[in-house]
Amino acid sequence: MTFVERLRAFFRRWFFWHGRHVSEELAPTTTHADHALVLAVTEPTRVPRWTQLRLFSQVVSVEERRVFWFSLIVGIFCIAVGAGDLIYPHLEPAPRVGGSYTEALIGSPKSINPLFASANDVDRDLVALIYSGLFRLDARMEPVPDLAERYTWLDEKTLEVRLRADARFHDGQPVTADDVVFTFDAAKNPAWRSPLLPIFRSVKTLRIDDVTVQLQLDKPFPGILAYLTTGILPAHIWQDVVETNAQIAEANLKPIGSGPYRVESFTRDAKGSILTYRLTRFSRYYGQKPYIETLQFKFFPDHTMALDGLANHQVDGVAFLPWTLASKTQIPSTIQRSLELPQVTVAFFNTKDKLLKEDKIRQALSLAIDREELERLVKGQAGSATSPFPFLETTSTKAGNLESARMLLDELGWKEQTEAGAPRVYVAPTPRTTTNSRTRAAATTPTSTIATASSTLFTLTIDVPAQEDLIAVANWLKRRWGLIGAQVDVHVEMAETLRKRVTTDRTYQVLLWNILPTPDQDVTAFWSSTQTAEYGLNFSQIADRTIDTAIESLKAATTTSAIHASRLKLLQAIEGRTPAIFLLRPRYAYFVSDRVRIPATEPVFKLANPSDRLLQSVDWYVTTGWRWKD
Repeated sequence: MTFVERLRAFFRRWFFWHGRHVSEELAPTTTHADHALVLAVTEPTRVPRWTQLRLFSQVVSVEERRVFWFSLIVGIFCIAVGAGDLIYPHLEPAPRVGGSYTEALIGSPKSINPLFASANDVDRDLVALIYSGLFRLDARMEPVPDLAERYTWLDEKTLEVRLRADARFHDGQPVTADDVVFTFDAAKNPAWRSPLLPIFRSVKTLRIDDVTVQLQLDKPFPGILAYLTTGILPAHIWQDVVETNAQIAEANLKPIGSGPYRVESFTRDAKGSILTYRLTRFSRYYGQKPYIETLQFKFFPDHTMALDGLANHQVDGVAFLPWTLASKTQIPSTIQRSLELPQVTVAFFNTKDKLLKEDKIRQALSLAIDREELERLVKGQAGSATSPFPFLETTSTKAGNLESARMLLDELGWKEQTEAGAPRVYVAPTPRTTTNSRTRAAATTPTSTIATASSTLFTLTIDVPAQEDLIAVANWLKRRWGLIGAQVDVHVEMAETLRKRVTTDRTYQVLLWNILPTPDQDVTAFWSSTQTAEYGLNFSQIADRTIDTAIESLKAATTTSAIHASRLKLLQAIEGRTPAIFLLRPRYAYFVSDRVRIPATEPVFKLANPSDRLLQSVDWYVTTGWRWKD
């Protein structure tokens, strides 16, 4: 029998009235055959039998069938609409796991390892997603438990930490006390050459049991929690790596951590430069699991090329655009958010300079600063700053006082020239020989003069790194100080070159720089007299006993209230000498494709570290579903 014949036989058997075995209701009888057939179809029952329904098309007319099917369809539609009206108010869109997001990073990865990442912004970004530490910093730079389930200070120098039992590395191995001990011992091992060595040099880490470690300090240091945010390395991966080869180990490019994302792959060009990194969601992550399934990073040499990639849909996001560039950037189908770091833009005065060593000269320059005008210049992309600490501001007025600045310079012997726009010239004050009030008034009345070849002019040079936002602020300072009679030049230099020069030869007058405090908000490096030597970061070269005493008091503080009081005392000591002017807390633009849903209620992301923006991506999503409202 052919296939067609078998198919025909099947249909005959299925439709019984054509089949080989005739059903009982159609079987011929010797009498009343037609009557039996009619009864089989029309016999009244509460619920129609299947045999009746199967003969529906044979007992109703074509017109009746059309009416029936139309009514059935309309009825189903009405039921569906009614059910939708009842259910829809109780549903809401909800994020669903899936999709991908690609971000442009400026630079290139070198060593994706938490013990080395502090030297490279790109490395820090990747480390933040791949690794996790005992603690993490919240937006106010306060440490909160991460891998740590709980912790206890046994005394001022002994910290005990118990690990979460559900934490796993990306290869499935549990995170144990052995991994913590290995990581911190490696950090203080000189052979590893980690930038964290000075922090962990005096920390002794002991294994108590599989999930408990004890950190013993040589002196009280409550700020150690902020450094325990360092990602934990898997000991079973790294223990066989030769110590001196740690920086070039393959595990730095194919890292295994315990963070929310794991490395899936990366690509290189013919020269060996890394082009992309692809991360995937780690399903066994102990914390809040991200919604986006795949994160990809593409590396660009500068923000301009990264923005081109965003405009051409090669990437979905570009972060940390300076306000000067963001203000003139318009890319369709993107949303703009702001990133705010505990960073401050500071104009450091070189107190060893012949002109700026005089405290009152620095005070006059500070009086000329109008922070309200500066905020208008940056168009809301930064807030004014009055303190080196990110969460401690003074109540000093924002408005400048040009008249007071001019009077102070006059008193110091810096006189305005007759020629309009010419810089002030120094005229040594005439000794007072009378106590007559009229004579005293005449002696203090500002007078104009004309500079000669031997005159000392009121000139300043501002050194600034080649960053558009800082250059704009430097030019603003030039204009403000020009209003009180200073002749100002702005010298632009590449950031790394400038940093090396100012920390070695120290031959500068004013340095404009962005500083980002360490995780524990320690500002010792910028104000301690011990940091005025070569390679020190005390850019103002201030050596003041009151400031040093305040720094020591801050280091000795062990309670939150004592730390706050010590910071305020240090701020007052700095203000008393005016070694610098705190100008701005800059914000940066974050352009993201509008297909990415960011459920942030605030337009500003407040971050403790630049890489923390990526940790917030666990709340982002690109695919949605429905869920029942609570």
